[in-house]
Amino acid sequence: MTVDLKSDLLFDELKTRAKEEEALAMDLTKKVNSSFRITINGDGGVFKKWTIDAKSFPPQIEEGDGDGKKVDVEVTIKDEDFMKIAAGTMKPDQAFMQGKLKLKGNLARAMKLKTLLDPKMIKSKL
Repeated sequence: MTVDLKSDLLFDELKTRAKEEEALAMDLTKKVNSSFRITINGDGGVFKKWTIDAKSFPPQIEEGDGDGKKVDVEVTIKDEDFMKIAAGTMKPDQAFMQGKLKLKGNLARAMKLKTLLDPKMIKSKL
C-alpha cells in the first residue's frame, strides 16, 4: 500500500531538481554538505522516511532509510508541521522548541535544514 503525504511533493521536486539543475545541486552540496534521515509522520500512524545525502554531488534524495547508512542528523516531524516549515510559516528552531521537530545527531548540521528548505530551493507553491 502506498501512502501519500503532502511532503512527498516537496521531496519529489527536490530530487528532480537536484538531478536536473546543476547550479542547484552545486548549491546544495556546498551550503548544506550534510546528510539527513527525515521521518515524516502522517495521520493514523502512517509515516515515510526520506534520506538526503548533500555531501555527494549531485545530492542524493531518496525515499527510505538509505539502506541504514549513518547520517549526520535524524529528523522526526509531522507532515503538516514539515509543510509549514517548507512554506515559511514556521521556523525550524520554533518547531524544535515547541517539540514538533525532534532531532538526533549533529545539531550544528541540523541547522542546515533551513538552507535545504529555503524557498529558493523549492519552486512550486506547496
